[in-house]
Amino acid sequence: MIEPKYQSDKVTLYLGDCLEILPQFEPGSVDLCLTDPPYMNLKGGVSIVGNGVTSRIVDSISIGDPWGANLNWLIHAWNVCRLGMMVFCSHHFISDLQIPLREYVVGLVTWYKRNAPLPQNNVPHFNSEFIWLFKKQSGLNWKLLDTFYDIPIVQAGCFATERVLQKDSGKAAHPTQKPERLIRNLLKVNPDMVIDPFMGSGTTGVACMQTGRKFIGIEIDEGYYKIAEKRIRQAEAQLLLGI
Repeated sequence: MIEPKYQSDKVTLYLGDCLEILPQFEPGSVDLCLTDPPYMNLKGGVSIVGNGVTSRIVDSISIGDPWGANLNWLIHAWNVCRLGMMVFCSHHFISDLQIPLREYVVGLVTWYKRNAPLPQNNVPHFNSEFIWLFKKQSGLNWKLLDTFYDIPIVQAGCFATERVLQKDSGKAAHPTQKPERLIRNLLKVNPDMVIDPFMGSGTTGVACMQTGRKFIGIEIDEGYYKIAEKRIRQAEAQLLLGI
């Protein structure tokens, strides 16, 4: 059994592979899974095969994907969450992500990134990402969500405020850090406990502390884990001090 690297009354953080850690949890032990997984199909195609567990959940194996991204984690996260799931995606795999849980879809959120940089190649200006909303059973207040949020991406360089930067170069420490404001909006459905199997720089955990919720985070990359733990513990300290 993989033990947490950090644990308190509000926070439990793991350094490791979510495929190994998620099966440790009891089914339905967490209200909401809110996560931003590696995006599939940035190159190549996708092959979908049944996993032999249930006809409604499938594994997705990416082909030619530079991140090695897939949906092998999805069934484990779905088993852990009790009320629902929110998963970030791009147009590259929006349909692949929806297929396994299509009967549970309650909505699709569009995040408009008005300050997204212009493309260098001959492609459209990609200034939107998406969040699938899946309802497992009653208990979350979905009607408090909008399906469109106009929230700028967090800036790096001389414009950085919320953005976590590398000490030496001043560049972004994590390539896909999400705005805290966006995550706080998603948390309006009012879960008590949230899990993020792809914690990254820890923004979901920070937003959970800001809104007084319990958080479980899992991150496989040690560098990102250290960033996330530092940010979440600072937000937790502010919560305890009532700041």
